[in-house]
Amino acid sequence: MTPEQLATQLRCPSGNDGAQVADNMNQHNQPIIAASYQALTPSAGNHIVEVGPGTAGHLPGLLAMADDLHYTGLDLSPDMVTQAQQHHGHLKQVRFVAGDLHDAPLAHGSADHVVAINVVYFWNPLLPALTALRKLLRPGGQLCLGLRDRNSMATLPVFRHGFLTYDGPDLQQALKTAGFVDVRQQIIPEQSINVMGQVMHKTGLVITARNPEVVP
Repeated sequence: MTPEQLATQLRCPSGNDGAQVADNMNQHNQPIIAASYQALTPSAGNHIVEVGPGTAGHLPGLLAMADDLHYTGLDLSPDMVTQAQQHHGHLKQVRFVAGDLHDAPLAHGSADHVVAINVVYFWNPLLPALTALRKLLRPGGQLCLGLRDRNSMATLPVFRHGFLTYDGPDLQQALKTAGFVDVRQQIIPEQSINVMGQVMHKTGLVITARNPEVVP
């Protein structure tokens, strides 16, 4: 698979190649997924929307964070939605829907938490996407973005095909511009081994923010 073909699959996985990419992402993104989920603060009965969950391989850990959680996975790829339903369709408080963030088939203000991991790179332009995320949240609801920083990702060949990268403060400022408050950042050091057996050091970022409470 060429870097350009991989970039297409990362944006919207489809077919056998898409399934392989999704499996790889579930495996290699485990540290940033775990850190992003841990940054959420769900209470019993909360509704969590995840944007771009793929096959949602780490969903059981998220659902164990509080009692009676409701989960909706919104993915651009119908193939990923089908596979996620096959894996998790037996869970009655879990559903997966195919759709674009900007025209999501979800009610505005219906989510207590919205989480998006390793998908912010595809939101171009960024501000409309952040505005769409904010619309999904109830007043006071929490947003969590998980990603790897610019230095970790910009040198990868696949990222030369239309991906956006961030170093942290720039994304925090964009969130404030979109109307979010209480914007915070956590740095997640990572190590991985490449195909040459070399240790690679990466920096993960977990950025949380809140939709403002309604002013009386």
